[in-house]
Amino acid sequence: MSEVATVAIGWGLTFVVIATYSFWVVSRGRTIGRELGIGEVQQSGQEQESDLSTDT
Repeated sequence: MSEVATVAIGWGLTFVVIATYSFWVVSRGRTIGRELGIGEVQQSGQEQESDLSTDT
């Protein structure tokens, strides 16, 4: 195997590992955020009232 191929494989594997780890971190952060109720989109007051009236 030539030096160019070795370097290309090294860079490619590094990119794949870092990208996979990044996706895992983001996914884990979103899961934890959902469990803690962080980052949820808040409904406006009017939408909350209409949701309450349909539940009864």
